[in-house]
Amino acid sequence: MSPLGITVLLLAAFAAFAWLSMRKLAIVAALQPEVRWDHPWARMRTVLSNGLFQQRMIRREWKPGVMHTVIFLGFVSLLVRKLQLVVIGFDAEFALIGPLGDAFTLWKDLVEVGVLLAVGYAFYRRLLLKPARLEPNREGLLVLGLITIIMITDFAFDAFRFAQLSDSVPAIAHERVHAPIGSWLASLVADWTPAVLATAAAIAYWAQMITVCAFLVLLPLGEHFHIVTALPTLFFRRGKPANAVPTVDLSPLLDDSSDASELKVGARSAADLAWKDALDAFTCTECGRCKDACPAFLTGKPLSMKGVNDSLKHHLLAQRAAILAGGAAQANLPALVGDVIGEDTLWACTTCGYCEAACPIELELLPKFYKLRQHRVMMDGEFPAELKNVFDAYEVQSNPWGLPADTRGDWARGLGVPLIRSAADMAGVEWLYYVGSAESFDQNGQKIARAFVEILREAGLSFGILGAEEPTTGECVRRAGNEMLFQQLATTLVESFNGLGVKRIVTCDPHAFNSLRNEYPAFGGHWEVVHHTQLIDRLLVEKRIEVRPTHERVLLHDPCYLGRHNGEFEAPRAVLGRVARGALLEFPLHREKSMCCGAGGARMWMEEHIGTRINVTRIEQGLPQRPDVIATACPYCSLMLGDGLKTKNLNETIRTRDVAELVASAMVRNRASG
Repeated sequence: MSPLGITVLLLAAFAAFAWLSMRKLAIVAALQPEVRWDHPWARMRTVLSNGLFQQRMIRREWKPGVMHTVIFLGFVSLLVRKLQLVVIGFDAEFALIGPLGDAFTLWKDLVEVGVLLAVGYAFYRRLLLKPARLEPNREGLLVLGLITIIMITDFAFDAFRFAQLSDSVPAIAHERVHAPIGSWLASLVADWTPAVLATAAAIAYWAQMITVCAFLVLLPLGEHFHIVTALPTLFFRRGKPANAVPTVDLSPLLDDSSDASELKVGARSAADLAWKDALDAFTCTECGRCKDACPAFLTGKPLSMKGVNDSLKHHLLAQRAAILAGGAAQANLPALVGDVIGEDTLWACTTCGYCEAACPIELELLPKFYKLRQHRVMMDGEFPAELKNVFDAYEVQSNPWGLPADTRGDWARGLGVPLIRSAADMAGVEWLYYVGSAESFDQNGQKIARAFVEILREAGLSFGILGAEEPTTGECVRRAGNEMLFQQLATTLVESFNGLGVKRIVTCDPHAFNSLRNEYPAFGGHWEVVHHTQLIDRLLVEKRIEVRPTHERVLLHDPCYLGRHNGEFEAPRAVLGRVARGALLEFPLHREKSMCCGAGGARMWMEEHIGTRINVTRIEQGLPQRPDVIATACPYCSLMLGDGLKTKNLNETIRTRDVAELVASAMVRNRASG
């Protein structure tokens, strides 16, 4: 081998890699600061589990997960082999010997066989299976081809080198004993002349090293830069669902001494993004897993996390000079919403969180979208026309229907439900039942509220409601970007609840559950918040209520804000398992992969002008299960899926029922109050 040749090749390759990498990483460093290195040991555990051992990917899809894990671990393991080859470039007779060297030589052969099998499966998926999420990708095929060349040329180099030198160099003879594949291949070319073997070994060596160096230079140019940045990106992950919208300090608007004109809300341009946003864009593997249950993508809307990251990546590179220049240059950067992220893309998101939950390296989309919506609503005054009526309704009547606020408790007339009017009233009950807008004003939601009251009474729990005095959580307007209105509503709710001495809250609405539990602590609201399915499950376990299996063919739909955003998948299943006569049915997309009904992120109040309707698509997914009842645990899901059944003219044969309704109808009445 040639010491000069390998030196020049490596210096050129690493110089090109460093220069190309820094072109991207300099952009990352120039964006907004954000602390992402707290809890370092917990972060490192995630790097080990989901980075090195790919557990998140394998749990979701074991075949492609194992394939990717083998290729990744092979890549990591064979870095030692490449170092050995570099040394061989300076000393042709160098060999790994000793216990560690022997073990690595055997491991290397086995890994390379595994990598070739995994790459073969990857080619099979891309060229023959063609899953919908894997768009045609020449770079992906090129990289798979380069990996194949590296594996084959490494086996070939071993074969020719062993055949040429193992009889004359004891160290190489020793290495050959522990390399089963290389040794077997060497036996096939043992009759070749020394000169031919030397030439063949040199060709295999340089072919491999040039391919490795070409691969190194290619990495910063495309999507496979994630090989370099994936582990750091995992380390800097958020580490929890995006169940809380980033809070904006709006005090300058309320402080006469402050210059409100200087207030910046949300994100307008790339300069307003955090450095992690750019790192995510450059790290996206373009695997497409974010699409598998994305309600927008599956119904033909122009949205996927992959697509957003791809657009953002190209925009950041195109605006690199202005971003690095800072100051006025950054101030003049073009707006992100428009040519980079379309209006239809921004507003198609239901905030269900599937894309983030599915991403194997935990890339983030929702915080970006929340900030973009905040800027469009509060700074630009641009948002879908339907939302103006929603904002006005919340401002005037504190509910999206715009119905009179003083009728908020009318659903409970005649039920004798205690009304909480003072701290003394609150102290006399165990629970505040937070009803929410859907169950207060929608007729279908009111049925859920009445059913839940029956359950609470049968269990002998003391509870009360606020009725007409119940404030709204404002969760909907916050996810629509109207942070100012949300904070006004939040202030009212916190003052009301804290003034009454509220300690424990139960609600049937996962959106209220999520907001009260995860967002209101930032505004001074610290309460125990429980979803009604959790409480019902507890009551059944404690035998405070009894049910009989009465319902046939029950199909469960998982609400996004109960499941993915708050990790509660078991309580609804445990409860329904007691009231369903047969096994509980599941949608093909369920639990973590459940598809949204289409109501979240304020989409409930916006028309779908592009593609098919989300709620209809969700209904169609469940029809092969032949359900009699589609069970929900969210009043908005119940409403959306009920409308989907009406659209399909199936509302007479298939019913949507909340868990509370199913339990109430299956409940054995033992108490006089029942």
